[in-house]
Amino acid sequence: MADAPTHWTQFDTLYNLPDPRPYFRGVATGDYRMPGVLAAILVRLMPVLSDRRGTGQAPNFIDFACGYGAVGSCLRHGWGMQDLYQIYAMDAAPRDDAETLAAYQKGDIPPHSITGVDIADVALRYAHSVGALDAGYACNILSGDVPPGLRDSLLQADMIYESGAIGDHMAAAMDALLTACAGVNKPLLLLCPRPRVSVAAIEQALARHDYRLETLVDRVRYRRAFSDGEMAEEIAAGMKHGLTAEDCAIDGYIRVDIRIGVPKDKSLQTIRAALQGFESDRI
Repeated sequence: MADAPTHWTQFDTLYNLPDPRPYFRGVATGDYRMPGVLAAILVRLMPVLSDRRGTGQAPNFIDFACGYGAVGSCLRHGWGMQDLYQIYAMDAAPRDDAETLAAYQKGDIPPHSITGVDIADVALRYAHSVGALDAGYACNILSGDVPPGLRDSLLQADMIYESGAIGDHMAAAMDALLTACAGVNKPLLLLCPRPRVSVAAIEQALARHDYRLETLVDRVRYRRAFSDGEMAEEIAAGMKHGLTAEDCAIDGYIRVDIRIGVPKDKSLQTIRAALQGFESDRI
């Protein structure tokens, strides 16, 4: 962006471009961190998810509201967002990005698959083209649009995750995804609701599918507010949901507590053990 953004709504025109550089350069001004934090958590959880079905198979992920594939790129390169920002700070043709990123891909990441879902069709195709996704579906599940291929992926998914990008639609989106699973498959949900998102609404949506919601990692620095006004707005929205100001912000960053949705009869013991000692501030 020519000027530093002052509010997240200014990114509405940057989510679905053939070249992701305007988006990444814009969010870099706020030190947006969530995709890198989420990727580091996923790496720790892969062995647990591989054992989930008792077959030792590679875990299958659904990246909901995947955009340009930042979570997958961080995961597959062992990066935080600062590393991605360095890549996209360089001018280059988007068609060359796949080769650039491939040169940095790590060889010791456990086998896995990522299926992306987003209404931003151009961004999703870009994420697939650079290897951040193995498959992608451009659709609006809130309208009941669940392509057969996506339904098949959901029935094989071990975890659905999102990095705080879908805001007020999170409860409805998780309801729709679990409805598509039809009780045949019960994937774990890794969610990053910002303060303006009603956690109570998410809990109610999950309860309809016999899921519960628990905090997995708290006090995560999501990103700095783009302006004092934006932070004040975020805190005010959070307080309407029963949060305190301290629940909404940390060290000048919007605060996120990462939540996990799990079937009510399932234990989180192995999940919590895998994350013992995890420090989000070090990502």
